[in-house]
Amino acid sequence: MKTVLKIQILAVILASMFVTAQAQQTSTENPGRNNRNIWFGLRAGSDFASPATDFDVIKDQINSNMQVGAFVKMGKKIFLQPELYGNFLVESNEFNSRQFVANSVRVPVLLGFRFLNLGVASAHLMAGPMATYYLKPSSEQRYDYKLQLGGGVELLKFISLDVRYSANLNKDIKQELKNLTWNSGVNVTLGIMFR
Repeated sequence: MKTVLKIQILAVILASMFVTAQAQQTSTENPGRNNRNIWFGLRAGSDFASPATDFDVIKDQINSNMQVGAFVKMGKKIFLQPELYGNFLVESNEFNSRQFVANSVRVPVLLGFRFLNLGVASAHLMAGPMATYYLKPSSEQRYDYKLQLGGGVELLKFISLDVRYSANLNKDIKQELKNLTWNSGVNVTLGIMFR
């Protein structure tokens, strides 16, 4: 099962790189257009363990964990977006002061498709594998692999808001995707792109 999973992840990454290369080649064949195909950015966000509409519950979930990282976006309509995050837990000590504790490093590699472009705003869908390396493993779990699915919007060509669902890459992935449970959490991030 693990070998098949690794092959599938590698196939997605290679297909993403191929599609991105094709998109970049098409763009360079039209020199009169804006040919900028690579952007860098910073992103911060949080994982939500359960759906909520109460502001205090949402605030508690944001305050309990956070992530900060960087990403590269390659391509325009079809794009490849590798990312690197540090995930931090917020813990309180006996003096009731909070401290950030590094929990894991995450590396998603996402293939995206921009399906709406209104100039000042655009919308996209994205999916791809995410590897997580735990700095303080629990129950001897050092690595974790998930599939991220989601979408987002870009505003004013430099602000990016993404919402992603994570599904564990294991034998129960079909059932998890079918039920769309919150077991793996929903990730919400806000990013700034440098063009």
